[in-house]
Amino acid sequence: SARAAAAELAMGKGGNASAAGPKPVGKGLKPDRQYTQIRGQVYDITDFAKSHPGGAQLLALAVGRDATILFESHHVRPEIVAKTLKTLPKVDTDVNLCPDESFPKPLDSPIYRRIQQRVRDEIMAPLEKSKGRVPSGRGGCQLDAAVVLACFAASLAWYVSNPTLLSGCALGFAGYWSGTGLQHTANHGGLCLSSWWNQAWGWFGSDVVIGKSSLEWRYHHMVSHHSYCNDHERDQDVYTSFPLIRLDESQPWSWFHRFQQLYTPFVWPLLYVASQTGDFVNVMVNKASPGVEYIGITKNEVWLYVIGKVLHVFLTFGLPAYVHGVAKTLVPFLAYGAFGSFVLCWFFIVSHNLDGLRPSQLSAKTKGDWGRWQIETSATWGNAFWSFLSGGLNYQIEHHMFPGTAHNLYPKMAPIIKEECAKEGIPYNGFDGYFGLLPITARMFAFLGKMSVNPAKTK
Repeated sequence: SARAAAAELAMGKGGNASAAGPKPVGKGLKPDRQYTQIRGQVYDITDFAKSHPGGAQLLALAVGRDATILFESHHVRPEIVAKTLKTLPKVDTDVNLCPDESFPKPLDSPIYRRIQQRVRDEIMAPLEKSKGRVPSGRGGCQLDAAVVLACFAASLAWYVSNPTLLSGCALGFAGYWSGTGLQHTANHGGLCLSSWWNQAWGWFGSDVVIGKSSLEWRYHHMVSHHSYCNDHERDQDVYTSFPLIRLDESQPWSWFHRFQQLYTPFVWPLLYVASQTGDFVNVMVNKASPGVEYIGITKNEVWLYVIGKVLHVFLTFGLPAYVHGVAKTLVPFLAYGAFGSFVLCWFFIVSHNLDGLRPSQLSAKTKGDWGRWQIETSATWGNAFWSFLSGGLNYQIEHHMFPGTAHNLYPKMAPIIKEECAKEGIPYNGFDGYFGLLPITARMFAFLGKMSVNPAKTK
């Protein structure tokens, strides 16, 4: 379709995925420079990579594409956004770098702007005065990160010294927690004040601990999922699980989908294996994941992927196999990958896959408003306790509104967002309390059941 074609161009589909950057074609664009486009204006960001507060690894996501949504959604202070843009060299070119972003933009959303201002006034400003936390919302997760690291260290020591089914599952849980409580926030740029430490912990928590490429994750999760949540053409989390799992009514139905309520939980443990093979193909071969080209990829990022993979295999399989033998290590190693994958998939799939969260079910007003879109295509469950155990993964509405902030701020944001939603009549999909995971899980399976029905029989 024309819409799909435009989406592919905007997200870098089908282009030249070169580590050297994009291939400029317009007047004023140079092959040895890196560019991005924000609200129709092309900027040269080559030199800005050295001083970007979030780090060069995050700025690289903007190279060669329209980064309006990324830029506006990851900065809590819009005046800083405007000030920064004024310092970047503008490029006068006879053609745009890429098609203008057709999706709603964050700073055009009234509800997002109101919530943003309240979060700054009621949460960040008081924390700045009382605890010295920066008004950008980054940092302040030292305790959270320390507990996650201690859990991993203890689980790894147990696993290496005595590889069993139980110690493998324990390491799997530690891996899940590292994936949510360490790498997720760090790779979004919110765990630490230092961009260097964010990249370091993001790499360690992802590449080393769970064997998932942080490079692939940033493009997949931030460029695709966060910008276009639940859009079946642009959000990889919707279409990369297909055809095995059908999550959108626009996807073709097959006979086996009628059983997806039953087999989906048995697919979750396979995420670890899928990540290992998929990352290799995406990073080393295609330099792109389905729908997103890695235009800003650097050689250093590729080397970090390789080094991380070697360390991961050594820690989780090589070392225990050397000490105890392959035969005794194999089952615990499989348990590690399967159990961690199961927990991660379970806790994440419930956040966006409920009846009522599909774009086709949204009102025309919501489809034209980025803030409303993020709220109405996400769901929040649990409380601050679960936020600690999931790195804020349970507060998906709050996270999608403020993806670049520390996850321990989300419990404070939830009441504000609920109040503003109530004022506007916007549905807030929340399942509060210690047992909130249970009803949202039931709703998720009900949705899988709805998607399992042959659409030809419902007409």
